[in-house]
Amino acid sequence: MKTIKLTRENLKEAVLDLNAGEVLEVPTDTVRGFICDYYNKSAEEEMFRIKKRPKEKILSIFVASIAEVKKIVPVSERQERFLARVWPGKVTCVLKKDIGGFRIPDDKFILKLLREFGGPLLQTSANISGDSPIGGGTPSTVVDLTGENPKILREGAVRGAELQKIWEDSR
Repeated sequence: MKTIKLTRENLKEAVLDLNAGEVLEVPTDTVRGFICDYYNKSAEEEMFRIKKRPKEKILSIFVASIAEVKKIVPVSERQERFLARVWPGKVTCVLKKDIGGFRIPDDKFILKLLREFGGPLLQTSANISGDSPIGGGTPSTVVDLTGENPKILREGAVRGAELQKIWEDSR
């Protein structure tokens, strides 16, 4: 695992490391996080090992666009309107059971990394599973959009009531 302070100079290095299957520790717009290539199963296994996280617990997914989400899971028109209002931002959205929640972070370097890398990244907080995140910060709010109405799974940086209102306005 490598800790990366993302700068213009080392962005290319980070992309090379991700392509090589590395797990990186990076700053985000919420808490420090671990990231790796979404499609690299050995990198995913390494992330679980580093975190000492049970494999039954799924990981979140950073994406650069809603179009990228649609390559992985179906997105309804209402869900898409909701996502367009909360992203980029501190809201992780579960769109299909058994697949981690998606998020477009509001962090210019992570967004640039996502674009340069050219694909989704598995993401989780940089800590041992069950411990507080390293370096403080407030985690994203996690909302399940798989049912008729949104269900707040974890209230974090964005209040659940605010997300409920956005959902209602997304009809």
